[in-house]
Amino acid sequence: MKRLAFSVLALGLAMASLAFGPPAGAQTGAQTGGTVPPAPQTPPERPSTSQIEQARSLANTQWGKGLPAFSFALSKVPMTQYDGGAARQAGTYNFPVSKNIAGVYMTLEAGAIRELHWHAEAAEWAYVIEGRSRITLTSPWGQVQVADVDAGGIWYFPKGWGHSIEGLGPNGTKFILVFNNGEFTEQSTFSITDWIANTPMSMLTEYLGWTPQQVELLPKKQVYISKFDRAVPPIGEARPRAADTPPLALSHVYQLRSQKPVSVLTGSTLRLVSAREFPAAFNMTGAIIRLEPGAMRGLHWHPNADEWQFVLSGSMELTVFASQGQASVSKLDPGDVGYVPKGYGHALKNPSKDQPMEVLIVFNAGDYQTINLDDWMATNPAYVLQNNLQIPADVVNRLPTAGQDFSAPKR
Repeated sequence: MKRLAFSVLALGLAMASLAFGPPAGAQTGAQTGGTVPPAPQTPPERPSTSQIEQARSLANTQWGKGLPAFSFALSKVPMTQYDGGAARQAGTYNFPVSKNIAGVYMTLEAGAIRELHWHAEAAEWAYVIEGRSRITLTSPWGQVQVADVDAGGIWYFPKGWGHSIEGLGPNGTKFILVFNNGEFTEQSTFSITDWIANTPMSMLTEYLGWTPQQVELLPKKQVYISKFDRAVPPIGEARPRAADTPPLALSHVYQLRSQKPVSVLTGSTLRLVSAREFPAAFNMTGAIIRLEPGAMRGLHWHPNADEWQFVLSGSMELTVFASQGQASVSKLDPGDVGYVPKGYGHALKNPSKDQPMEVLIVFNAGDYQTINLDDWMATNPAYVLQNNLQIPADVVNRLPTAGQDFSAPKR
C-alpha cells in the first residue's frame, strides 16, 4: 500500500494554473471609496433534476433532501466596481454551509492598489489566477515583506497583520482570497483611510506632526482601491521608508503552480502546499487538482479540516455524503465555489468527455490529512470486509489493495 492517508503528503485535492478570465456576471456602478456595498444575498443554487437524474445510487438516494447546498454560483454574483478594480464574495451570508471559510474574487488594474488594511477575525490565503501582484506585509514586530507574486503563486497574511495588494503591469491581476472565517466580508476590513477619516483632526495633527491644512489633504472616506498614482517602481526599489526596517524571517509567499505533484494518474495531478512546504501558512493548506476528461478524485474525507473549492477551468461534479442516508450531487462551472464540511465523505469528477478541468482547493488546517475509501478497506482484514459488506470472499479479494487518489474511465 503506498501510504495510509493521514500523511501530510498523502492524497488530496486541488488547484489550477491555467490562465482564467473573470467569471461572467452583471456589474454594479463604480465605487470610489466610502462605505463598501453590503454583501450580496444571492441564494445558493441547487442541482437541477437534469443534473442528477443519471446519479442513481444503491439506496435510491433523494439527492440533497434535508441538506444545504454544497455549491454556489459565485460566477453569477454581480461584480462590485471600484476605481481601479472589482470584487465579488461568498460566505455564510450567501452560501450558508460555508461556516468556516469565505472567499473573495478580486481584480486590480495595473497600478491600482487594494489599500493598506488588516483583518481582525481571519487570516488571508490567496492564489493569483492571472497577471502579477505586489504585496506588502508588516508584522506586529515591525518586520516587513515586499514581494511580487506571479500567476500560480500564493500568499498568506496572518490574522491582524497589516498588508496591501497592488496590480502590476501590463494587464493588472486577478486573484482569489480565502479566509478561515465563514462570516468574513470585505465590509469587516479595517482600512487605513477609513481609520484616518474617522479620527479627530486634532489628534491627527498631533500624531503626524502636520498642520491642519496638510491633514485636510487626506481622503475624507475609505478609498478601498486606489489608482491615484499608477507609477509602480521595480521590486528592487520598493524599499521601506524606514531604512532600518528588518525583513520577515519567514517568507509569506510561495509558488504553488511549480510545486511537484504529489499524486499523478494518466494526466490527472494533485499539487499540494501545506504548512510543511510553506511554514508561514501554519493553519491553512492549498492545492490544485487537475482532472482529465472523465477522471475522478475518488471517495475520501478529511478528518481535520473543511474544504473550500473554486473551479478555475472546466466543469466539476461534487458528491457529498453527510451520513444517515443523506447525500448531495452538484455541478460546478468556472468561477463557482463548493464546500465540504470537516469529516464529510466526498468525491470530485470531471464529467466532460474531451476537456480537462482544474479546481483550487483550500483547507482551514496547515496539516493536510485525508483518508481514501480504498486505503481504508485495504488496511482491514478480509474477513472484516466480508462480514461488513456482506459479500463472498472471492469478491473481497478483487477489492484494490493499493490506494489511488484518482481513477480514470475505462477505455
